[in-house]
Amino acid sequence: MFVLRHLLVRSLLLGAALTLAVGPSLAQAQQLPNAPVLTPNVKEYGRPGYPVFTVYVWGQADTGVWSVEQGTDLLEFISVVSRTQLGDRGPDSRSTQKLKLYRDGKAKGEPFFEARIQELFTARSSYPALQPEDILVLETEVRSRFTWRDLGQIIGIASTILNTFLILDRIQNN
Repeated sequence: MFVLRHLLVRSLLLGAALTLAVGPSLAQAQQLPNAPVLTPNVKEYGRPGYPVFTVYVWGQADTGVWSVEQGTDLLEFISVVSRTQLGDRGPDSRSTQKLKLYRDGKAKGEPFFEARIQELFTARSSYPALQPEDILVLETEVRSRFTWRDLGQIIGIASTILNTFLILDRIQNN
């Protein structure tokens, strides 16, 4: 009985060691050609089974690494990832959403394409198609408007300076 148990334990240990040594190299997953490596950090947009490529998104959007179906329209993809609302206006400010597109995975220097997002809706044929390794940067510029409150502050400051000058002038004359 002891010998049988000893042989069983020995064979289990030998089998486990052999599986650890040989198993991982034989059990590797097949990598399809031109298929991006999908991890939990890579977001997907497109239909399953269709060819995809990688696009990087930065700025006022759902940022990160995206696996995008080939043939996806730039405007369609921006509509998916954008977090800004077009024409978002407050009483004292105006916002403008801009898209900058950099090619070949390099976000240096001048962008390959730059436009206001509102312009993309009116000129559907005048923007480039998405390509592998594109970097999309969505920015929102907020500009303050000149309001009545600003005018009131300017008039208040000017009248204070004028009154100070008149008071000092009268003190000198007396």
